[in-house]
Amino acid sequence: MQSFLDARQTSFLHNLNRIQARSEKAQRTLASGLRIENASDSPDEVSSLLQARAELASSEQTRSNLNRVRTEVEAAENAIQGGLKAVERVRVLAAQGASGTQTAATRTMIAREVEAVHRQLVGISNTSIDGRYIFAGSADQTAPYAVDLNTTSGATLYAGATATRQIRDSSGVRFPVARSGEDIFDNSVANRNAFRVVKSVRDALLANDDAALETALADIGTALEHMNEQLAYYGTAQNSITEAIATADKKILSLKTQIADTEGADLAATILEMQDANTHRQAALQAKAQEDLRTVFDFIR
Repeated sequence: MQSFLDARQTSFLHNLNRIQARSEKAQRTLASGLRIENASDSPDEVSSLLQARAELASSEQTRSNLNRVRTEVEAAENAIQGGLKAVERVRVLAAQGASGTQTAATRTMIAREVEAVHRQLVGISNTSIDGRYIFAGSADQTAPYAVDLNTTSGATLYAGATATRQIRDSSGVRFPVARSGEDIFDNSVANRNAFRVVKSVRDALLANDDAALETALADIGTALEHMNEQLAYYGTAQNSITEAIATADKKILSLKTQIADTEGADLAATILEMQDANTHRQAALQAKAQEDLRTVFDFIR
């Protein structure tokens, strides 16, 4: 008889614990909003969920990298625009110097202003963002140029690297987003070299050399054309980055939706589950209370 009563008690406690576990799980699900919190909650879906989370983290890092590079590309565009304005100013000064009314003394005064613009241009080539020289290629911790009026270009040899910055999009494809100072300001073709052309204007004015000044004035147009080509390159790079960011945003949204659909809880169903568990628990407790009111004689009738 005692064994029979113990078995009934054990069964009751087991069922009550099972009902309580259902209720507690539903409460946890409501609190977290997640259907899957541990691998044991849904073993078949864990692998795909972990992969989606890894892809999401990678895509978010890619988007962060793209945004950082976009800042650098914008800075490069602004710098080249500043360089174009500087060279345009030199063209105006060269035209003034080429006027037949100028004297050696007035040309020397104009040459000083041209020299100041040349120094400004070299400074633009050393533009940096967060300590990184954006026109120095992969050797971005070193300023690519310094003023040296004893050289043909009026600047030191390029101290950067030929390898330039590339960035990866959310699909893993890398694309270039920068050019070096040699490409932009210090081209190997003489009349496309902004440093050299501006320096030649300064030298022609100081030498009071009409022929040299006319040649330099003609070369300025070619140098400006070349710099405009570099500006267009950065415009294209900016568009590519914007498209890559938009693609990354779409991928991130898709992955977040996938993850939410996989691990997210059906809150309405969870509430019903908790209510059902609570109802069963109350019913079990009430039944147990009624059972405990019976005597031993009730069991031996």
